[in-house]
Amino acid sequence: MLREAGDGLHATLPDGSQRRVTVCWAGHGYPRDVERTLASEAVTNALAADDLVVFVAHSFSEGARRLLRSRGLSWTGLDGSAELRLGTVWVDRDGNGGRRVTRPPTIGWTRARADVAEALLAILAKRDHESPEALDVPEVEALATLAGRSLGTVANTFAFLDAQKWTVGSRRARSRALAQPTAFFDSWAAWDSEQHRRFDGFHSIHRDPARIVQELIGSFGTTLVLTGAAASELVRPTLTGGHVVTAYVETADGWPGIEASTRDAGMIPAAAPRVRLAPAPPVVARTTSVVDGSRVTSPARTYADMLAGSEREREAAEAYRASTLGWLA
Repeated sequence: MLREAGDGLHATLPDGSQRRVTVCWAGHGYPRDVERTLASEAVTNALAADDLVVFVAHSFSEGARRLLRSRGLSWTGLDGSAELRLGTVWVDRDGNGGRRVTRPPTIGWTRARADVAEALLAILAKRDHESPEALDVPEVEALATLAGRSLGTVANTFAFLDAQKWTVGSRRARSRALAQPTAFFDSWAAWDSEQHRRFDGFHSIHRDPARIVQELIGSFGTTLVLTGAAASELVRPTLTGGHVVTAYVETADGWPGIEASTRDAGMIPAAAPRVRLAPAPPVVARTTSVVDGSRVTSPARTYADMLAGSEREREAAEAYRASTLGWLA
């Protein structure tokens, strides 16, 4: 039983004893969020006073749950999941994990259509999302140039988007706008993340991803384009410890260029790599931005590559989406 007193919440336990309860917010519920909250003055003081501390977040990742269990601490997620250890009262409840467990429909996509959609998402991501024109679809020529596809391919993609009812006619004559941006983005990202995209793996003497990135920039310069966790950690740090650095390299001749440049850099192939590289497709190379001096993929491409990455990257993908692609929530 909980009651509010002058100094906060108090719980009456089955044995009749009373303990003060401290509730603390842990953001999106990733290990980094939990560690930051654990280090806060409020939690430090609460633990020193032997309070019952309960962590609350949108949804707790498996890594965060293990961290809290190791400390014997309670948590509850807004998704309905919970592990509460309040004296002799124990509660264990599964929620929906706060993750996107229902895969959106992906029928009808092709690589060409997906490239046009990626270019469209890159343009929309840079707009003022409070503007009435924020979801207007750009001209055919602009999308064809960014996507590296023909005008006919863009027109075919528009017909596909119209058929899915993701786009509708806009206020401007002979133009269209996104009507269902979330459904459109979810379907594109799900299809793209399921495609086999070749990355070659390489060893690095460094464990720190930041050191690895600097080493790669020294070898590849501005032709290096970070993606996945390597890009998301520059925008919204979430992951603790190491992660594989995934990047594209802009080359004139695709894989032969990757093989030649990695050979010149003395990079050693590895089955369990710390670096993964692939040639940058035209749409990836033409939709990049610069963050903290490093060239990174568009937000949509970064998110899709996280979905196709390790379990830790997939867990962090939703936090990245919420902070960077909130207009698609």
